[in-house]
Amino acid sequence: MGAAGGCCWVLSHALLCAVCLLCALRARQVTGGPAAGFLLQALAAASDALEPLWPGGVPGGDPHPDPLPGAWVSAMLGQPLVAFGFHRLSGDRATANLLLGGAAALAPAAARLPEEGRLLAARAVTFLTAGSILTLSVLTANGPGALGGLLLVAGNLLPAPAPGARHDGHPWVLAAGNLALQRALRAQQLDVD
Repeated sequence: MGAAGGCCWVLSHALLCAVCLLCALRARQVTGGPAAGFLLQALAAASDALEPLWPGGVPGGDPHPDPLPGAWVSAMLGQPLVAFGFHRLSGDRATANLLLGGAAALAPAAARLPEEGRLLAARAVTFLTAGSILTLSVLTANGPGALGGLLLVAGNLLPAPAPGARHDGHPWVLAAGNLALQRALRAQQLDVD
């Protein structure tokens, strides 16, 4: 990765971190689950942004010396926490508990898998999370929720932009998706009140 690619890497993850922190602050006024999910995503993005500075990180080299990059943690735990709150606000506690419990049970098992297995587990959790948000959004006519679910899928499941690059999501798209999901949570809370 050249200097321009490294700068873009750091800027995109720093933006994702800032957006997730803003979403966490705003979601805290709605409910705690999504706030924790957004905060976990912010910490994961900050970890990825600062990774070249850590001992063992190679500036301009492979930005992933860690076998569990922040994007994987975000997909496996952060995004299901956001979906958990989304479902709980709608009154669907069974789906909320099943989604979060399944992701929490799968994460430690998937962490021991080789890289391809971890990628498959993260994609499965992302697909289930985004699919449940999209379905609930369509049923409740929540436009920002549907947009956030689609952006979540696009940000995590589209192939990496560079050939041979490791897939860790598209931070620019994930930032927009998180803003849409935060707006959807607020709209859903207003519907409940």
